Amino acid sequence: MIRRLLVANRGEIARRVFRTCRELGVETVAVYSDADASAPHVAEADHAVRLGDPRAYLDPERIVEAARRSGADAVHPGYGFLSENAPFAQAVLEAGLTWVGPAPEAIAAMGSKIEAKAMMIEAGVPVLAGVTVTPDELPALDLPLLVKASAGGGGRGMRVVRDAAELPAAVESAQREALAAFGDGTVFAEPLLEGARHIEVQILADSHGTVWALGERECSIQRRHQKVIEEAPSPAVSPELRRELCDTAIRVAKAIGYVGAGTVEFLLGENGFFFLEMNTRLQVEHPVTECVYGVDLVRLQLEIAEGAQLAGLPPSPVGHAIEVRLYAEDPARGWLPQSGVLHRFDVPEVDAEFRLGGRLRLDSGVVAGDEVGVHYDPMLAKIISYGETRAEAARRLASALARTKIHGLTTNRDLLVSVLRHPDFLSGALDTGFLDRNAVTAPLADAEAVRISGLAAALAQASANRVAARVLGGLPSGWRNVASRPQSAAFLTEGGETVEIAYRFTRGGLAAEGFDGVTLVSAAPGRVVLESGGLRHAFDVAAYPGLVHVDSPLGPVRLAPVERLPEPVEQVVPGSLLAPMPGTVLRIEVEQGDTVTAGQPVIVLEAMKMEHRIVSSASGRLSVLNVAPGRQVEAGAVLAVIEEAAEQAPADLTPTDPVLPDPTPTDSVLPDPVFPEPVPVEQAPPGPVPADPAAAEAVEPVEPAEPVEAVKPVQPVESPVAEPAGEQ
Repeated sequence: MIRRLLVANRGEIARRVFRTCRELGVETVAVYSDADASAPHVAEADHAVRLGDPRAYLDPERIVEAARRSGADAVHPGYGFLSENAPFAQAVLEAGLTWVGPAPEAIAAMGSKIEAKAMMIEAGVPVLAGVTVTPDELPALDLPLLVKASAGGGGRGMRVVRDAAELPAAVESAQREALAAFGDGTVFAEPLLEGARHIEVQILADSHGTVWALGERECSIQRRHQKVIEEAPSPAVSPELRRELCDTAIRVAKAIGYVGAGTVEFLLGENGFFFLEMNTRLQVEHPVTECVYGVDLVRLQLEIAEGAQLAGLPPSPVGHAIEVRLYAEDPARGWLPQSGVLHRFDVPEVDAEFRLGGRLRLDSGVVAGDEVGVHYDPMLAKIISYGETRAEAARRLASALARTKIHGLTTNRDLLVSVLRHPDFLSGALDTGFLDRNAVTAPLADAEAVRISGLAAALAQASANRVAARVLGGLPSGWRNVASRPQSAAFLTEGGETVEIAYRFTRGGLAAEGFDGVTLVSAAPGRVVLESGGLRHAFDVAAYPGLVHVDSPLGPVRLAPVERLPEPVEQVVPGSLLAPMPGTVLRIEVEQGDTVTAGQPVIVLEAMKMEHRIVSSASGRLSVLNVAPGRQVEAGAVLAVIEEAAEQAPADLTPTDPVLPDPTPTDSVLPDPVFPEPVPVEQAPPGPVPADPAAAEAVEPVEPAEPVEAVKPVQPVESPVAEPAGEQ
């Protein structure tokens, strides 16, 4: 019997395992890095062991030593990359501890996608033919194709190739990402099955020879080859196809002598299904299977590790479940990860956390007040809806998400709601290209909703001022003996636009310029009720330093107050390339003095498990380079400056025509900044919305002198500082 269990992971994963352990009476041990010292999973554990460096979650020796020091007699790897590390599993067993997972030999057998494909061919499992490739060995292949890393997963080391001329660069890039993420740069190419669905089967196997296949999950809604929405069962799978998929998954498990929980993944196309890989662990999306089959998969993992035998037949499925992954990222800016303080996180109608039995379940690694840093995956939570039908589950989940209060960070919440309400999603017309094909990144609040939310924010602030007033606090806001100019306020939206509000109170009530027919019902510091066109709406207003969130049925709105008398700010030189977030410089793609073209990669920055290419904003010369590989940078730091090329003179230029000087002389650049030693920093939200008072004072209601092209993130890569829980 397991007495004390160490979970070799962090965040939501650890909290999920701890929940089951508490129900079973098993003591828990958390491990944490210095970046995670105040994380919820640390507080919830019975015991906790400090690992130190943020990279330490990926260090098997430290984890095993932590188990020894804590007196743990078993180790659960979570469902991050250590869970598929055969040497780590072997080290746990050699330390005399119980390993909650498959045998090291089974992990190793599925650790290489190339070798796994070969084994599946021998077992009679259909696979997509693949061939190992290197930049120097590129056989003639049919296009389009997909270049993939042989080791690891989560979308890292994957490139779509549609033009033969792009293949060498794609292979080289995929190799580099795979080597950095998994320590193995081997890549292969296989046909790109366009219009296919990503289907996976959950299996459980005990040491007595019993193997369960708990149906399939649909995981086709993906961005950057990473899952965003999952559901069970798939709307495309018939009972006959389900039996075939499950039988094949059981055959895969038996072929390698598998014991424990695992997932067999397939691509489902017009011509049938094909084996992709086997994940030798529990997966992020396991709650949808738990909801439909009524089982606690973590509990079954622990019981199997203790030697228990499964029943002869698995339970039958009932109902439908859908899970969304809530990320701190900006879909409208190339899925750019976000960091900063999560001021508020409130999901309505949640009736279960990390457990079975609810209609709306929340599995979260963060709570209000937490700071989302740059070291780990930006996933905040999983929200799971269960219903008797798929339509019921989708409607409940979309409604709950739309009403969720998420303050302080930009997230993919609006996109998730838009997908759940999209006609193609509701009809079940899904494939892995859904997000590429459908425009679902627009915010839930339209332009008019943003304007009226700005009015509500101004009225709430005026009410707060009256409540805080030390003198004549009972007077109405903006009261004058003689009518004067209206009260005013201005806000910047996330899109960079300015919302200007002007209003006064008359004998007839509120008179707001540009808001004809809008009447004020009530106003308090945190809540304003307005009526327009016969409809009454309540606006919940929350103000933070330099930031205002307005939540209403019209859609959530995030605003930055524009100061009337802003402090002077330091201007950046036109052509400056700025760091979009705190991170580490990985590579410099060009040298100082080189000529670059608009859109050409200049610097590669690593942050939050991803590589971000900083591209040139214009054609010109790289006149200033302030960084070097390995340098830690803060958000907004000037990394380099592009001196734009002078425009060519017209062909009919005569000697009498004036010759204008170069508008950007090289001696006008800023001095080299001094970068501090790497310490945790609070990042301002993207775009115009600042995260702290200092940033708020720096906001000006004018456009910058010259726009800088937004950062374009590339395929994510698992770095040494990445969260081991990043299975996608």
